Amino acid sequence: MKSADKKSDLHLISYCGFYCGACPKYRKEECLGCKGESPRCAVGYKVCKVRPCCIEKGISSCAGCDVYESVKDCKKYNPLMIRFGQFITRTNRRLGIEMIKEKGEAEFVRYMFDKNWVTVKTGK
Repeated sequence: MKSADKKSDLHLISYCGFYCGACPKYRKEECLGCKGESPRCAVGYKVCKVRPCCIEKGISSCAGCDVYESVKDCKKYNPLMIRFGQFITRTNRRLGIEMIKEKGEAEFVRYMFDKNWVTVKTGK
């Protein structure tokens, strides 16, 4: 896929708000993102609870969920180990979901493409 196509490909948004276009596994074609049915989808995230929840609800990401006002209140989205990992890596995938809600998927993809981030970084 050409770079210009990635900058507008909404399929590169994971259910939890990652941007697959910047993911090393996606770039090496080891993973096809989480939105397909191939065994090469969601590589390394088979225990993810967000993916089946979004599929069951028929939504493209947690940004479309109307159960919680914020994903920080969802135990499937926000388990302790994820929060710990984000603290260590100084990232915050919730900010990606909030950006999608506020500015839309297309703006999120352009922003993440330009930054070359898988998830929103919060520290230096």
